[in-house]
Formats: sequence, structure tokens, C-alpha cells
Amino acid sequence: MNRLILALILLPSTFLIAAQEETIEHDYKGNIIFSWAPLSAMDTYSRIRLGVEIGLSQRVSLSTDIGFNQSKYQRGSYYQNDRSYQVFEVRPELKFYLNDKYRARWYNSVELFYIDVKENLKDDYYYQDRGEIKVSYDAATYTRLKFGAHYKFGISLRMGSRMVFDPFVGIGIRFVEREYIDVEGAISDPEGGDIWDDWLWSEARRYEGNYWGINISAGFRLGIYLSK
Repeated sequence: MNRLILALILLPSTFLIAAQEETIEHDYKGNIIFSWAPLSAMDTYSRIRLGVEIGLSQRVSLSTDIGFNQSKYQRGSYYQNDRSYQVFEVRPELKFYLNDKYRARWYNSVELFYIDVKENLKDDYYYQDRGEIKVSYDAATYTRLKFGAHYKFGISLRMGSRMVFDPFVGIGIRFVEREYIDVEGAISDPEGGDIWDDWLWSEARRYEGNYWGINISAGFRLGIYLSK
């Protein structure tokens, strides 16, 4: 939600820039942009997210972002003070630019995403059978596969001759597979269940199973042109 608020604040401020910009001739085909998504470092599962975008034509480009945290990482969280987890994600995206302006190029895009998370947990609990059974444990490994698609809207702002600021917002659908494996000291409590909402809360870690949900995407990239 913080990403969405930030992007909604940033996007309106670019209208004045776009309105004042005149269309100029510039060849975008073959241009390459290397990018970094800094807000991924502040995610619940913090990781580095880097990307590359290649211009296929004057108005169309293809990009791929990869996020990773290959080493186990200790960090404070909502759930416990120390966390040990691994993350890998990939996000291919096809962009359709709405203008040829040099400084401000609005775009629509379609993004696919795949995120693989593994987290080691201790002295916690989770819910089975869509929230009906509570399971307490001494230690376990939580795994999550999340994939889906977004429709996104954003603007690529040229800052000087090579730097790019790219804020965006998007909405889409996701499918999440969550499982607890290597569970030690498990104690089941059929009376300790909790209410579960498939669509609105499908990101909740404590619920084991497969769930569909609505997914919101918002943030920004910082990039650099390899060629002008």
C-alpha cells in the first residue's frame, strides 16, 4: 500500500513536464536501459531487483527484471526479530509507449511475474485446510510460489541525456502456492482456526494452501541509457 501511495503522489507531478514537452525526432529502436527498483529493498522479503529494457521499435520495448537474495539474510519483521530467507523473482514486461517525446514518454504495459520464497521459521504457527486447523511448531520451512500478470501504466522521464526515472502503477491477478515443509514439533488444534478471505488476504504467510487474489503493483525504477 505504501508503494501505491508513493506512486500516486509521483505520477501527477509529471503531467506538467509532459504537457510542456514538444515531440522531437529520436530513434528508440535498439536503445538499452539498465534499471534498479529500489523499493524492493524495503519489501517484507527484501531483495535486489535489477532489469534491462530493449527498444524493439519506436513505440514498443521488452524488459526483464530479476530480483534475488541468494544468501540467507537476517532482518526484523512483523512476525519475529530474526529472519532467514531466500528470494528469487523474474518479471518480463512488454511496454507500449503512447508518444515519442524525448523527456516524458507515457506507456501502458503487460507484466508477468514469478516469485519463489523460502523462509526458515521457529516457534510459530500456521493454518491448514483454509484456516480451519491451527498448527503450532518448533521449526519449519515456509515455501511460497507466486505468479500472475499485471496491467501497468507509467511514465519514463529522461533526466539529462542518460538517466531515467520510471514511476508506475498497476493491477492484476495472482496465484499463490504456500506450503510448510520439514515441520518439527507440530501440534494441531482443530478448534483454533481463523477466518480466511481468498481474494483480499491471499498474501498472508500463515495460511497454507493455494489461493487466487488481486495484486497491486506500484513503485518506480531508476535507469541509465546505454546509448542516447
